[in-house]
Amino acid sequence: MENASRVDEAAAEAEIDDQAQTTASHGPTDDEQGESDGERSILEGTTLEEIAESLDQSAEIPLELPKHDKMNFMKVLTNFWNERSASDWPPLDYPLNVTDHIFVDSDIIVREDEPSSVIAFALSSEDYKQKRQRFHHRKRGEDGEPVSDPEDDAGIEMHLDTEGAISEDRLETSLLHTTSSHYKYQFTEGSAKMLVKIFYAEQFDALRRKCGVEDRIVESLSRCLKWDSKGGKTKSVFLKTQDDRLIMKSLSPVETNAFLKFAPAYFNIMAMTLFHDLPSVIAKMLGFYQVVIKNPVTNTEIKLDLLIMENLFYDRAPTRIFDLKGSMRNRKIQSTGEQNEVLLDENMVEYIYESPLFAREHSKKLLRASVWNDTLFLARQNVMDYSLMIAVDEVRREIVVGIIDCIRTYTWDKKLESWIKDRGFAGGNRNRPTVTSPKEYKSRFREAMARYQLT
Repeated sequence: MENASRVDEAAAEAEIDDQAQTTASHGPTDDEQGESDGERSILEGTTLEEIAESLDQSAEIPLELPKHDKMNFMKVLTNFWNERSASDWPPLDYPLNVTDHIFVDSDIIVREDEPSSVIAFALSSEDYKQKRQRFHHRKRGEDGEPVSDPEDDAGIEMHLDTEGAISEDRLETSLLHTTSSHYKYQFTEGSAKMLVKIFYAEQFDALRRKCGVEDRIVESLSRCLKWDSKGGKTKSVFLKTQDDRLIMKSLSPVETNAFLKFAPAYFNIMAMTLFHDLPSVIAKMLGFYQVVIKNPVTNTEIKLDLLIMENLFYDRAPTRIFDLKGSMRNRKIQSTGEQNEVLLDENMVEYIYESPLFAREHSKKLLRASVWNDTLFLARQNVMDYSLMIAVDEVRREIVVGIIDCIRTYTWDKKLESWIKDRGFAGGNRNRPTVTSPKEYKSRFREAMARYQLT
């Protein structure tokens, strides 16, 4: 009996298993299918907003990595740096050279190897801008000297931020101002110390305004390069602005003293030329500065007295350039045909013999009058050794002229040199001595220019 009951129980369990397998193989029943479809239709009818509202708003989302993940990240980062030695990485390039200096209140980068940048920095300083505004707006007495006027000073203060138009009379008065207006500025950046002295600030400012270059002077002087003035025998340092507008020449202490004495007379003839149409071809001198740069770190020590002059040949490509002094003693070079080569007097004679220079009669008269006026003025100032620069521009069919080197006075060393050469102690009596008195130099210069058929 027990065996029979066990057999029946086993058969019942097998039947239950078969029913379960049959149910699993045929899928859900109709009732279950209907129940599932109902749940799906409820989900499809539920909007995203309802689902979002059903979420637990108090649940916080962790903003930091778990501690074990954080430790793993730090290990990876540490291994990354350990595998890469700093010595294997290329060094970062500093955007500026050690000789370049930046000041937070200026757009000018001061470069130790570009002395004109120090001048540009001084001219762009707020203190100098305020001073130059006062140059031409102060009331003056009958003698031309500034007169103190509180109301006038207040008016200047109110308009320091606007340039405004300055009358011709005020500019001429400033140009002829007899009182010297010199200013000194000192700057320090790191180990570098820089100093700029601005000589005759008011007069040169008026001159630049009248010539229309005051607005561009800072931009031009901000960059410069060394310039080889071909043909000259001087030991002076020559610089040229990168925009090719200005030339700078360093003066010796003797020349500096001579120029400071000569400057008032120069401003006088410039006033006559610019405001009263006096014919003149003296090249414009637009500023005089002393620049000092010292930096023990870069071993820089510079002291230059720089005369700023216009570039007579700016925006031109002359085919011939001549430096004429009116003398035939050692005044010829072997022409190489190199660009911007400077030829001398004997070269000029040969050139005009082969290719005569033709000019309108009015132009010749104007040049003749200019040479006459300028040589008379320079002789009265005891100046000699000046030159007439001539450039032949065949493309524009023009001749560009200008008198340069107008600051060498007839000093005792020149007198001694002239005395020795006059007596033949130096040898060679074929030509007259190169150095004579200012009066004789003037006469010889005029005669030579007429002989060259330029006047």
